[in-house]
Amino acid sequence: MNKAPKQAPPKNSLVVPVVVIAVLIIVAALGYKGYLFSRQEPLPAPLPAADASRPVPAPRPAARTANPPEDAGASAGSTPAPASAATLASRPSAPPEAAPADPKDLISGLAALDGKQPITPEQAQKWKESLQQLIRQGAASVPAIQQFLAQNQDANYAGVSGADALGYNSLRSAMLDALAQIGGPESTQAMLQILQSSVFPTDIATLAKTLDAQGSGQYQQAILDAARQQLNLAAVDGLGGANVLPLFQVLSGEAANGANVSSDLTQFAEKWPFYSSIALASEPDGAGIPSLVQIAQGTVPGNQAAAAQALAELAPQNPQAFSSLLDLAKSGELNDLILSQMAPFLGGREYVLGPPQDPTAAGYQTIHMAGGNQDFSSYDSSGTLTQSQITQRLSIIDQLLQAIPSTDPAAQDALQTQRNNLAAIQKP
Repeated sequence: MNKAPKQAPPKNSLVVPVVVIAVLIIVAALGYKGYLFSRQEPLPAPLPAADASRPVPAPRPAARTANPPEDAGASAGSTPAPASAATLASRPSAPPEAAPADPKDLISGLAALDGKQPITPEQAQKWKESLQQLIRQGAASVPAIQQFLAQNQDANYAGVSGADALGYNSLRSAMLDALAQIGGPESTQAMLQILQSSVFPTDIATLAKTLDAQGSGQYQQAILDAARQQLNLAAVDGLGGANVLPLFQVLSGEAANGANVSSDLTQFAEKWPFYSSIALASEPDGAGIPSLVQIAQGTVPGNQAAAAQALAELAPQNPQAFSSLLDLAKSGELNDLILSQMAPFLGGREYVLGPPQDPTAAGYQTIHMAGGNQDFSSYDSSGTLTQSQITQRLSIIDQLLQAIPSTDPAAQDALQTQRNNLAAIQKP
């Protein structure tokens, strides 16, 4: 049987496999590209917008290169490409300088330490830093300081635990010292205003010291007026029982600078007899002796014993004081008790306003008199006397022993005791 001859496949039958293969290749390529795309890093978060208040320079177009290098870093000696606007906006800007603290806010912070609670080292350090800021701002701080002081408020740190680290015993003393450190006409004018408005005797003493150092007597009248004003108020209990020792110290200081304050001291001898007598005795050139004699005689209100003691203290150095004291003894105007109380001052005892200049002085003691709220001190200077001074004092005592009547045994005994004490330290 004859087999039919095989026929060749038609040409179109080869096209189908080729097309299928091509399609598969394309699908595979697209799938691989999608895989690569899915592996790319996520896009960075959008950069923060530039501050509208700061102009951002427009970016210059980057120069095109035919074949950009694969390495993003610039080669040595090449010019870096300019930053884009977004890059410039994202760069951190330098922080602006802090504005100076408001002086009123600084003072409010200082006043937060009211002296009623213990003060920690951290609080003390912050307090001192605020005070220094106030001082560094100079004249700009003066109005706020003056406003605070004009309110007559204070915080007392005396005796408060931890307050020693502050360097001041009260807020007012710190504010007054700040004015002194700032200096200048604004500060001086503020101090003169505070002299007139303050009700604190310590303010007058502090300001007097600062103003005296500035002006060679230029402000003496203002200082005296302020001291007199406060003493007049205190005499009628207008200062709440405040201790007026600083005011008498001011009067004594101004007397040393040439002011005549004898009438002021005599005027207040009845209210503050020891303050007045001690201050009168300290006046230069014996200016206070006439007033002391009047008080000792009883012709001017005051304390006769305090005045007689002041005269006895002056007698070895001042002939007028000695002759006045001798006349008072001869005339009987000093009774037995007063004579006996003044005897130690012929032997070397002295009174001072406030603490003695030398706290180690022999026989040092503090004295408080309830009447007038007076605080002063005394010490024994006999150990510092020269031989000629001892001889002079012995002569004074001998003359007084002859002048006083024998019917005054207490005075006789007191004077003889002082004589014996001096003779014991006299060299043969």
